Amino acid sequence: MALVPQGVPCAEGMFAARGRGSSMEPKISDGAWCLFHSDVVGTRQDRIVLVEDRSKIGVHRYTLKKYHSRKIDSPDGSWVHGEILLLPLNSGHSPIRLESGGTYRICGWFVGSVSRIQCIEQPRYRYFAEEWEKPVPYL
Repeated sequence: MALVPQGVPCAEGMFAARGRGSSMEPKISDGAWCLFHSDVVGTRQDRIVLVEDRSKIGVHRYTLKKYHSRKIDSPDGSWVHGEILLLPLNSGHSPIRLESGGTYRICGWFVGSVSRIQCIEQPRYRYFAEEWEKPVPYL
């Protein structure tokens, strides 16, 4: 468990991951702890997202980029993605084009970054064998 920095909207299911690389500089520094909301509903357009490429192995299957899609409208009112790009903020890096048959997952919305995470100590428990069947939080 960790404290969420002041000014960052806190919600159930938030998580943190350490960012590596310079593709999102200057907004997100190399080595920064990135904070995410896991509830990824609604439009992704132009949001910074954590994307998993399930066809890859290890840490290289994750990328943090700005999501951009181009939609193709049909006469019946429906639409399809014409192209989905994951855009770096640093112009020294190339966009990533998501392939139409790929297995991708949006893991979270980026909400902020911090240089360090302050952990909160896990609760300590004490056991009262004669009074309780389960451990009780030590307050």
